[in-house]
Amino acid sequence: MAPHDPVFDTSFRPALLHPRLWGSWLALALLSLLAFVPARLRDAMANGLAPLILSFSKKQAYIANTNLDICFPDLDEAGRQALLLKSIRVGLKTFMAFGELTWRSDAYLAGRIRVDGWEHIEAERAQGRPVILVVPHTWAVDVIGRLFALRGLPMCTMMKSPKDALFDWYINRERAKGGRVYERSVGIKPAIKAIRAGDSFFYLPDQDHGREASIFVPFFGHPKATLPALPKLVKLTGAKAVPIFGSYDEDEGCYRLEIAPPFDPYPTDNLEQDVVRMNTMVEQQLGRRPEQYMWFLKIFETQAESDSRQGLYEEGIRRIRRGLPPES
Repeated sequence: MAPHDPVFDTSFRPALLHPRLWGSWLALALLSLLAFVPARLRDAMANGLAPLILSFSKKQAYIANTNLDICFPDLDEAGRQALLLKSIRVGLKTFMAFGELTWRSDAYLAGRIRVDGWEHIEAERAQGRPVILVVPHTWAVDVIGRLFALRGLPMCTMMKSPKDALFDWYINRERAKGGRVYERSVGIKPAIKAIRAGDSFFYLPDQDHGREASIFVPFFGHPKATLPALPKLVKLTGAKAVPIFGSYDEDEGCYRLEIAPPFDPYPTDNLEQDVVRMNTMVEQQLGRRPEQYMWFLKIFETQAESDSRQGLYEEGIRRIRRGLPPES
């Protein structure tokens, strides 16, 4: 890559040894050990820990319950709690396996992944085109990038730095094994340049980027602030938008990646309908396997009907911090 390419700096820095990060180093050491624990045993540990995590994560549970109430209004309280517990269980299983991406062999990792629909990627490769992978925030999202690296497809993506400096370095170091990782603050131009040069792009369609950058289109029947960038990227780069869904199969103890045919025709002359099509695809994917999604994300933070800077979740979070129930 070019020296001026504004990618994440994944080189080790002495500042990462600061005592305030020793707890994070301990967590990374534990993840490294877990990489060599048999998957079935590790999954059993996650099953036991999931109810404990749910009982202590009041803020995250409130956000997730709010999202589930919006997206699945027919679920009663017991149904929402069962789905949330299952999602946490899946999340723990993938988190506890993250060290595998660092320490296990390529052959081992390839054996942990089942892929359906790879012919859609091969068809684009045969045409000499990169793809823009439309990837919702499931717990198995990092496995998708590693699969493409294992199969020799150069990738690029954009990330926002985590709050923990050590995990920022570690996670992006792992993701950079598959290609370029850009900080979101540098803008989209470096990614466009990389796609035009042949890199495929990892596009996350479901984040809330605020009112100014977004348009409001339905997501599970609720207006959601959604970036209209996907149709523009397809038009600017000539790449095809290919939906892909990553999941963890608890029964088989493996990852499953489902690749759908590219959006076609796409884009059309109707930007809003193109964005709705993207959201509808994500709805369909999550409707089949909702437990795979990171429901604790603030996906509905920006509200269409409000001019207030206060997001959807803020009042409830404030009440939780004061030791009160999230709703009076």
